[in-house]
Amino acid sequence: MAGLVGDMFRRFEARQAGFFNRLSRDAKQKLAEVENKYAELRVTGPEGGVFHFQFQGQRLRMLNERPEVAYEKMDKFLLDGDGINYPSGDEVLFDVISQSLSPRAVISHKFFRANTDRIIYDTEEFAQAFEQFLDEMRMVLGGGRR
Repeated sequence: MAGLVGDMFRRFEARQAGFFNRLSRDAKQKLAEVENKYAELRVTGPEGGVFHFQFQGQRLRMLNERPEVAYEKMDKFLLDGDGINYPSGDEVLFDVISQSLSPRAVISHKFFRANTDRIIYDTEEFAQAFEQFLDEMRMVLGGGRR
């Protein structure tokens, strides 16, 4: 059963139009290349879980169960800690949302890893999209924008 992270993603799903509308034209164009693709996000820790998404119609759709598609065809993402400063990915995500850890630090410390058949964003583009996503998550959680 998904914990707090799953609840956050469900709340984000209902509000995501604002997030996608604020992306740059280049980012929207790159996202169009992955239309109808499936992804698995694994967030380690007691409040985390394994989540499946499909990108369709310029929106992420959170699936209730693993899609019936070959596992190797799914993009896979992992949010995990280092076992020392961050025991798990849910703690990394909570610190990023509270702004005590930057998205760029998450990427540089390899707390977030991607296994995909195509590179959608370069590191800077991904960091910018991640920051916009986190702004939207703060709004979902009632914290306002930074």
